[in-house]
Amino acid sequence: MTSLRSKITASYGLSKIALLIFVGVVIADLHYLQTQILEGEAVNDFFTVIQEIRFDEKNFFLYHDNSDLQKLHKQLNNAQNILAEGNRVFSEIASAGELKQVDTLLSTYREQLNQYVGLTGQVRLAKQDEIRVSGHALSQLIRDFNRRERSVLTRTTQVAAMTLLIASLTVILLGAASAVYMVRRVVRPLSQLEKQLDALAEGNEQTLTLISQDKEIQSFVHHFNSMLEQLRTQQNQMRQHEKAAALGVLVSGVAHELNNPLSNISTSVQLLLEDDGSTREELRRQWLSHVDGECERARRIVRRLLDSVRHPKLRFQSYSADTVVQSAVLLVHRQLPPTIHLHIEDVSNTPLLVDRERMQQVFINLIQNAVDAGAINISVIGRETTWEESMPANTDYLVGEIDQIKHAASVMLFNIEDDGPGISKEHLAQIFHPFFTTKSSGEGTGLGLYLVEEIISEHNGCMSVENRERRGTRFMIWLPVSQTQEAL
Repeated sequence: MTSLRSKITASYGLSKIALLIFVGVVIADLHYLQTQILEGEAVNDFFTVIQEIRFDEKNFFLYHDNSDLQKLHKQLNNAQNILAEGNRVFSEIASAGELKQVDTLLSTYREQLNQYVGLTGQVRLAKQDEIRVSGHALSQLIRDFNRRERSVLTRTTQVAAMTLLIASLTVILLGAASAVYMVRRVVRPLSQLEKQLDALAEGNEQTLTLISQDKEIQSFVHHFNSMLEQLRTQQNQMRQHEKAAALGVLVSGVAHELNNPLSNISTSVQLLLEDDGSTREELRRQWLSHVDGECERARRIVRRLLDSVRHPKLRFQSYSADTVVQSAVLLVHRQLPPTIHLHIEDVSNTPLLVDRERMQQVFINLIQNAVDAGAINISVIGRETTWEESMPANTDYLVGEIDQIKHAASVMLFNIEDDGPGISKEHLAQIFHPFFTTKSSGEGTGLGLYLVEEIISEHNGCMSVENRERRGTRFMIWLPVSQTQEAL
């Protein structure tokens, strides 16, 4: 079984070996080039010595100074030494015959100089011409050697450059091959694993099924699937606990809410049973009316409890925001005492995709709660805005589908404000919980705001609550604006 570690190690090792080979080739190439340059200096030195011999020759013929003659002999010795020491270099640029010719010319030139010293008159002049001819032949031959050496050095430089180019291309190709290998053997399996994780997150897959020969990926898939199985088991257990807790809360709430009307009914029935016919008819009717009222109260409690657990099929249509608010106000206005002042201020006609009956219930519950809390003035304000511009400074009490609102292009913000006593800080975090109420026993079910939050969430909205600066409460509701349909 292969592993990602072995593949990465192999790829890394191959790149390092290629780099070391490249460095070795560069060093060898530079050493070879340096050797050729150093050896080529012998040819250049020989050419320089011959040039100096010709210069000293001219001075000697012109001034007949014995010191110039001594210089000539010294330079001739240097030339012969250079030729002997650089024999290998000279043999690479000249044939054996040419080297022998150079050696012969040097010897002839020396002999001619020695003969020249004892001559006079026209013979000396003739010998000068012979010496000049030998020196010129020697200069021409050495100049040709020097040109050949430069050609060899040029070719050496070209070979070195070509070698470096080939080595560089080889390293680049090996690097590219290593990268392709890593992509195919390492990156591609990880990319496939990432896609499967995305599908798993979206709920399209239940487990990872990636088939790979790498033991690290196989180990990851195995442990990840084991973790998923454990999470599902824990989630199932949590759901069972939540169901049991919810059932307990529901039973407790039902028992608590129904206890008072049942107790009152029982009291009235006991009085009726104990009546021996002496009770006035008016009082008997009062007791029966009390029984009927408490039965109606129990029926309302049961209906509200059912509304909290049932999820009716919603009928979404596009309505303007002001139409939804006005229709809710018409329904609740008759139930309000004449001392209550309800203000509908600047609600825009922004289109909203809502179930009108459910959304009406939101405004009815919030307005009725404000009245029950002791508010005199209640106002409803609505405007189109964006989440960035209208998000609350304190998000501790924000509930609902917050992510949906954050990604909405534009939102409708409703502010429902009142001048009541406000809500105590310790109760702000609990007001959306089912069966939580600050009213006295028998006066409320604690489901009104819970239902409001449920309805807002059904419409992909969110809401928050805060106490106003002076006095009262402000509920804020954000709903996504309908982008496709015209409002009714």
